[in-house]
Amino acid sequence: MAAVKAAIGDAVLTSLWVFSLPCRGVLSSMAVRFLGVQGLSLPRLFITTIVTSVFVLTFNVAGSAMGGASLNPATTISSYATGHKPKWSLLFMAVRFPAQAAGAVGGAKAILQFIPTQYKHMIKGPALKVDLHTGAGAVVFDFLEIF
Repeated sequence: MAAVKAAIGDAVLTSLWVFSLPCRGVLSSMAVRFLGVQGLSLPRLFITTIVTSVFVLTFNVAGSAMGGASLNPATTISSYATGHKPKWSLLFMAVRFPAQAAGAVGGAKAILQFIPTQYKHMIKGPALKVDLHTGAGAVVFDFLEIF
């Protein structure tokens, strides 16, 4: 039961994080325009840093309030590997990782529906430059090369 509860918290928090990440850029852009510092790079960097810091702090507090939910799989695995959370098992991790991935997909799909048209150019991400079968084959062969 604890693993399912943690997985739901991870999925929700990851979904909200992925959804709000493009909003960070839009919010920074709106603040720069409001303050009239479009041509100055240092104030733009300062504003973006403040907005990002507020987002990170907010999500850390929300994760703690959700019983230790995490939006980053690296954080989850490092806590497990170091023994920081002794009650976690490998099965616990196996439930949390897919939940985080599903939350990320849900957040990405949601932001594509809700972001205003004038800010769609700000959403960037990885793109496959070959057909799907070639890309999948490259991933599989790369994975097999590790072993």
